[in-house]
Amino acid sequence: MSTTKQDYEPMAVAMPTAVKGVPMVEVSAPSDLPGGYVFDAVANGQTFSVTVPAGGVSRGQTFSAPFVPGGGRHGGGVPASAVPEGRWKDGLCDCCMFGCCHPTLWMGMCCPLALLGQVQNRLRLDWLGERANPGDQSPFKVLLGITFFAMVWSQLFSSLLSGYIDPNTGLPIEGSPFWSIYSVNIAFSLALGVFSIYVILKTRRYIRESSGIPEESCQGCEDCCCATWCGCCTVLQMARHTADYETYTAKCCSETGLPVSA
Repeated sequence: MSTTKQDYEPMAVAMPTAVKGVPMVEVSAPSDLPGGYVFDAVANGQTFSVTVPAGGVSRGQTFSAPFVPGGGRHGGGVPASAVPEGRWKDGLCDCCMFGCCHPTLWMGMCCPLALLGQVQNRLRLDWLGERANPGDQSPFKVLLGITFFAMVWSQLFSSLLSGYIDPNTGLPIEGSPFWSIYSVNIAFSLALGVFSIYVILKTRRYIRESSGIPEESCQGCEDCCCATWCGCCTVLQMARHTADYETYTAKCCSETGLPVSA
C-alpha cells in the first residue's frame, strides 16, 4: 500500500529514456523516503506523481520513474502546463475577464473565504494555508463554515445592540450593556479580519514560491499588502491562476470550484 505525505519539496530532472514506450525521468529524492511513498515532481513544466521504489531511497539519490503528465496530486482540475511559471496568469484587477456573471466573481465578492478554500483544495493546502495531511478537513468546508458563522454573528449582535438604543434619541441607553456588547463585536470583527489576511497571504505566498513568481512591488511584503488592501481581488486572481476557466465551468458549491470530472 502506498503512503502519501506532503512535507517535502520534490524535484525531478527529465532524461530522454523510455521503458516499453513509457517516458521515464530521473528523479532526485528530496529526503530519505520509504518505499511506496508518493509525492509530486515537476519535469518539463508538468506535474506528475512519483512512487518511491521498494526499499526506499536516501536524500539526493536518483531513481527512474514513469513520466505521466497531469497525474500529480496538485492538479485540482487544471494541468500543470496551463499554469505559467514565473508570472501570474493575469493581473490583480482582471476580476471581470470572464464576465460579470461568472460564478467565481460572485464567490469572490460575497464569500471570498469560501473561494479561498476552493483554491486551497486545488493546491492541497489546509485552511491555514499549510501543506495538508491525509484526513485533514476540507478547507472549503471549514472556511465556508466560518463565513456562515460570521454572518449569523453579525445579525445576532446587530439585534442585540438595537435593543439597547433609545428610540427617541437614537443613542445607547445609559447604564445598558451596549458598549460591552459593542466591544465584543468589534474584537470579533478585528480577529476575523486578521485571520482573513493571514490565510490569504499564506496561500498567495505558496503559489508565488511554487510557481517561481517574483514580487513586483512592496518587496518583502507584497503578499501581505495584497491580502490587506485587495483581499477579494487577490483571492480572485489566485482562483483564475489555479483553474482553466476557458475549459472548465466554475462551480460555486464544489470542493474545488470546478466540476467533479475536471
